[in-house]
Amino acid sequence: MRPLFLLSATLLAFGCKPAPQVARYEVKSEATPASAAPVAQAPATAAAAPAPMVAPASMKAEAASFDAPKWAALPAGWSVGPENSMRKATWIVSGPNGSTAEIAVTVFPGSVGGLAANVNRWRGQVGLPPSGPDEIAASAQAGKVGGIDSQRFVMTSADGKTSLDAFMTPKDGATWFFKMKGDAAAVEANAAAFAAFLSASKLP
Repeated sequence: MRPLFLLSATLLAFGCKPAPQVARYEVKSEATPASAAPVAQAPATAAAAPAPMVAPASMKAEAASFDAPKWAALPAGWSVGPENSMRKATWIVSGPNGSTAEIAVTVFPGSVGGLAANVNRWRGQVGLPPSGPDEIAASAQAGKVGGIDSQRFVMTSADGKTSLDAFMTPKDGATWFFKMKGDAAAVEANAAAFAAFLSASKLP
């Protein structure tokens, strides 16, 4: 009887061991979703997106009240673009190998957030990270729009495909913005014509 009793006790002992293992696997499977929760990624995604400029209705109405500048003759390869109620003018310019860019002219009362805010908004449009006020001020080039001293900023995306060339001109408590953005080849090819055209034009 003793051998039979020992055999039964041994089988019972081994038969009870798998149960705790099942419990441990269940704990691991529950812990995995908690550690892989995607919530932590949300702040990084939100921070990467540039904040769009939102003009209040009063600012839009005042901007619409400004007269359009007296433009110089359009350079070769420029054509009038589609109308836009927020713009004073839109042109499409062509460059080498079928490249194109768009020129947009806008005006708003005041400084529209200041120099750093405007330049960093442009940097975001070509995929560049924001810069500090000192770096932005150092990157400004001198320019003229209708004889008025202006600041010019030229920037290119990290992959070299997209460029932006913009003039910022203060006049009578308002700020005029002249922005050429598009294929890097077209922006570069029209840079000199862009500067000459703005210099020869007259703001109201």
